[in-house]
Amino acid sequence: MKDNRKLFYYNIGKNITNGMTYQLRNTENDCRGKVFLIYDVLSHFKLSENIKDDHSYLKVKKITQYKGHLTNLTGYKNFEDFFSRHFSAKSRSNIKKWDKRLKTNFNTNFKVFYGTINLEEYNHNFDNLLNLIKKRWNDLGMENDIITNQDYYRELCYNMILDQTASLNVLYANDEIVATSICFASKKELYFAITTFDIDFRKYNLGHLLIMYIMDWCFENGFETFDYSKGTYEYKTRWSNTTYDFEHHILYDRKSVVSSLTGNFLVLFFKMKQFLRDKDVNILYSKIKYLIHTLKLNANENQNVNIKDLKQPVETEKVESIPLDSKSDDFIKMKPIVYDIIFSNPQPFKTVKVYKGAEGNKFIVEGEKFLKEVTF
Repeated sequence: MKDNRKLFYYNIGKNITNGMTYQLRNTENDCRGKVFLIYDVLSHFKLSENIKDDHSYLKVKKITQYKGHLTNLTGYKNFEDFFSRHFSAKSRSNIKKWDKRLKTNFNTNFKVFYGTINLEEYNHNFDNLLNLIKKRWNDLGMENDIITNQDYYRELCYNMILDQTASLNVLYANDEIVATSICFASKKELYFAITTFDIDFRKYNLGHLLIMYIMDWCFENGFETFDYSKGTYEYKTRWSNTTYDFEHHILYDRKSVVSSLTGNFLVLFFKMKQFLRDKDVNILYSKIKYLIHTLKLNANENQNVNIKDLKQPVETEKVESIPLDSKSDDFIKMKPIVYDIIFSNPQPFKTVKVYKGAEGNKFIVEGEKFLKEVTF
């Protein structure tokens, strides 16, 4: 099918919520015998304002495809007001525990770059964002569009931050970037767009903490909505208080047999996809895919890690001390385990001592109130 979109649309744009808006050009009549599929149109888009008498031969069918989620911040005094009213006491306690453990174990700092940022600092932060995405997605065995088109996103996001149409949000732990996101912005809305975190901090639930810090910033800076866009994930359903729909619009020439058949086939196809999605088949597929990936990792690597308590003090002459700022393979392997240990036994990370035993596959982690042997 020939692509006539330049003639067909007077204005078409992908807005910052990943939703599409469009408008027909009334002076053109190039839609005869054609079929057009427009992805991710927001459900509140007023199509009736676009379809004029000049295009009365067009049939338009709309198919709901995804849910969108956002947090409406209006009606709340500040973040604490929202937090206490939105979450149960148990949920608040868990989130506060994650936050307290992170701040106890590490020297943390949270920054939002919005309207100004030094180019060198921006590139440093963006490089770290890419590294964290690679680390996380390689662990999942999946590709990521941000990595594939990183030059485009690097330039785009930098200019948007300067224009205050985007913010770069960075969480530091001991001066290292452990979670970061790029949010797109309008005057009163912030959109959670690109986000990632260090998987070594898996027990600290950095995704939830990052949302909490950004939402607090939204209240302080007069934003009225925090939009997580399309897709249903645990963090979205947990923090959002409003849902909306994304639709696919199929436009075809109702007077053309070929166009009508093609258009209705597409309608049937996307309705079937949505039916399967409503039955959670996509979630089951993702779980099976992740399980297969995990089984492959376990088959290729020795994932058996045994951790036990020790009662005898460390005989330092028989072990090798591993500096906490080491870049060695041993420390990289031990780092997520140490983070897990001090999550359950809170103390500053810099006060922990790590030793490698003579056997090579045994390590000792010593803290103020614990002594543990880790065997691979």
